[in-house]
Amino acid sequence: MSLGEVVEESASRAQQRLAFGLSAVLLAAAAALTPYASTPLPELSHISGMYGAAVAMINLATFWLLVSAPAQTRAHSAIAAAYLFAGLMAVLHVLTFPGAVLQSQPVLGSPHAVSWLFIVWRAGFALFVGWAAWRGEVATSRSPVDGSWPVVLAVLATVLAAVASQCTDAAAITLAGGRQLFSTFSIYGSYAAGAIAVLAVALIWRRGLYRRSIFVWLVFVMTAEAAGVWLSTFSGGRYTIAWYGARIEGVLVSAVMLLVLAQHFRRLQHRLANSVDALRYRTERLQAEILRRERLEAQLAQAEKLKAVGQLGASLAHDLNNILQVITGRLSILQRRVGAAADADVEVIRRNVRKAEVLTRQLTSLSGRRHFLAQSVDMIAALQGTAEAARLLLDAHHKLLLEVPDELPPLTLDALEFEVAVTNLVTNARDAMPDGGMVTIRAFLGARAASPTLVVEVSDTGVGIRPEIREHIFEPFFSTKEPGKGTGLGLAQVAAFTGKSHGRVELRSVMGEGTTVALAFSLAPGAMSPTAGPSSTGGVVHTATLAAGDVVLLVDDNDDVREASAQLLEAGGFVVMAARSAREALAFINDGFTPHVVISDIVMPGGMHGVELVRQIRQRHPQVKSVLVTGHSDVAEGARREGVAVIPKPYDMQTLLRALG
Repeated sequence: MSLGEVVEESASRAQQRLAFGLSAVLLAAAAALTPYASTPLPELSHISGMYGAAVAMINLATFWLLVSAPAQTRAHSAIAAAYLFAGLMAVLHVLTFPGAVLQSQPVLGSPHAVSWLFIVWRAGFALFVGWAAWRGEVATSRSPVDGSWPVVLAVLATVLAAVASQCTDAAAITLAGGRQLFSTFSIYGSYAAGAIAVLAVALIWRRGLYRRSIFVWLVFVMTAEAAGVWLSTFSGGRYTIAWYGARIEGVLVSAVMLLVLAQHFRRLQHRLANSVDALRYRTERLQAEILRRERLEAQLAQAEKLKAVGQLGASLAHDLNNILQVITGRLSILQRRVGAAADADVEVIRRNVRKAEVLTRQLTSLSGRRHFLAQSVDMIAALQGTAEAARLLLDAHHKLLLEVPDELPPLTLDALEFEVAVTNLVTNARDAMPDGGMVTIRAFLGARAASPTLVVEVSDTGVGIRPEIREHIFEPFFSTKEPGKGTGLGLAQVAAFTGKSHGRVELRSVMGEGTTVALAFSLAPGAMSPTAGPSSTGGVVHTATLAAGDVVLLVDDNDDVREASAQLLEAGGFVVMAARSAREALAFINDGFTPHVVISDIVMPGGMHGVELVRQIRQRHPQVKSVLVTGHSDVAEGARREGVAVIPKPYDMQTLLRALG
């Protein structure tokens, strides 16, 4: 509720009962005091000074609270003017009452001026209240009302009253037997002021304003004013019981409106405090919601970024891996033709082909476009193969040490993703040692959180990781490497793979001493002892070894890939029949051609992919072995689940032979 609405605040039933009850009590007290009204008491002129000063302070404080409201109705302004007028007249009362300030003399004017001013004071206050009651309609608009001119009128009325009181020396007091008695003018003037107060009460009642809080208390104030003026005048002179009682009543009644406003502002302060608390709570919730939305937006942006990367990676993976396949195939042929003289160059080319292959796997893995294929993996063989491949990524200044016990239990995970994860850690370890150093791959059995685990650690002796960035290093695209030397995808792939494998990543790093990243995989009950049997790598199904001279049906739509793969197979002693599409390969089968092995790309034009080709060939010739190769394909996982060997591009002869048997 705004301050300007104090005049319109409804009165509660309790307020009405209290105000009317006090009015009744006051009238009863006045009636009971009437027989004793004229009883003289000691003449204490300074009492008027104390009375006037107290009433002036109370009324001016009340005026200030009322006039400070930011929006005011007309009734509001009139009430404020009434209390300003009363406060200023109380000041004049002190200055003109004989003995209030100076001994037996007034500060201003004639000793008779105080009675004239008292009558104007009481009558003027009642007139302003009556004016407020007359203008007491409910505001229909919240537009501010000009409340200055009632205040100006109150000031002018005070000035005119002060000037007029000094223009006459007509006696307001007569002396009889040493007593100061009221003159006829004082008696009838005071009665007239009391009558105006009664009329103000009647107007408030007639207009139904007693239903408002401030007006119901003005009824009490006006009733007290009328009773006090009448009783004091009825006493006939100054310094009687009624005269002293009227001044006590004046101080108490003046304080009533100040208390009403104090209660009003107390309620406003309580509401404001509650509003501040509610606003603070809502602000905190809003800030929390903003932070939550920012996190969600950041996650959405990250997801969109990964989706875009996945789409780009998926579209590039097939073509890029076809190119890498051509390079790998031609590289093997070149090495066979040239011999040991080309070994150094071949190693450099293979190392960079390996980097490109790892990068395409990271892109497709992080984007979610590659499905994890969890199978039982011989960890010793997997670590040895990974270490052998990782050495191709190191130069002469870096050494790789593999520490693996003689026996390790198998793990159920995606072997290809495991190889990529360890390779990423080796690459990071290499980059952390720009001047060279030792990279150690270590595997051992341990316990994490009271459960048996197999731990694979990759350690370096490099510069270490700064503490302030450690919590960010597994975020996608976060990299501390120079532009062009890192994608920010390696450690993100490590975290994603380990999480999907129901493991966890642990980091230990000391600045200037090195870093160790541990991949801890929980072991199933009973898995602590190594299990016998063949290992699985990348979904490959092992069969009987092929012999030289076996016939291979090679299917690939890329001419360069097909030619390089054919030469690679022919160099291995196989007889190769090449086809450009799945339908061309089926045409060969329909014509009676029966190969020993079908090696087919998965993604090919013509409406039939390699998986469907292998299915149809296996239906007709179950004895024919099948190997699918892919740069990237979403259907490769389904082929693995059907028991078809799937190897990624680029592949070399050793990888192909392992897949075949």
